[in-house]
Amino acid sequence: MNKLIHIIIFLIPIQLIAQINFDKIKSKDFYSTQIDTTNEKVLFVEMKYAIIIFKQSDLYSIIKNTDDSSEIGSFRYFEKYDNLLKLLQSNKQKIKLTDYWFDYSDEDRKKMFGRINYLNPDKKPLGELIYIGGDLIHDGKVMIIEKKNQELVTKKMKIKRVNGLYGTRYVEFRLPNKKSFWRIITRLGE
Repeated sequence: MNKLIHIIIFLIPIQLIAQINFDKIKSKDFYSTQIDTTNEKVLFVEMKYAIIIFKQSDLYSIIKNTDDSSEIGSFRYFEKYDNLLKLLQSNKQKIKLTDYWFDYSDEDRKKMFGRINYLNPDKKPLGELIYIGGDLIHDGKVMIIEKKNQELVTKKMKIKRVNGLYGTRYVEFRLPNKKSFWRIITRLGE
C-alpha cells in the first residue's frame, strides 16, 4: 500500500508539469536560458518583439507527456500537434517560424504586405505551439532574444494575468521593457 501511495505522489507532479494552469497565475517571474544553437536541434519563432528559441527535444517530450496524460475532460484532451510534429520530424537542425498572424494586428500586416488577409504558411504550427510554448517559457526552457537590439534577454521577465474586453482573460509573457511577446487566452468573455 505504501508503494502505491508513493507512486501516486510521484506521478501527480509529472502530469502537472505538462499541464500548467495559466488561469491561476496572477504574476510570476521567469528567466531566459542559454541554448547552444550550433550543436542542438532548435526551433526559432520570430515574433514582433522577440525571437524565441526552443529545443526540439523539449518540444517532443512535452508533446509526448501531453499525449500520454490526456484523458477525456482534461484541459489538453482536444489539442492536436499534427502540423508541429510534421515540422519537427523534418529532421532539420534549425527550423524557423515567423509569426505574422498571432502577434501582429491587421494594421501591421497591411503596412508590411499591402493587404490585411496575408496568409502565413506557419499559422497552423504556430497555433499548435501556443500552449506547449507557454509551458516551456514558464519553465525557463527557452532562449529569448530581444528583437530590437538582437541581444539575449538576461533580466527578469514577467508572466502577467490581464483582463480583456467583455470578461476575456489571458496571460502575457513580457520582456523587461513590458512588451508582450507571447499571449495565452485563459478565459473567453461574452
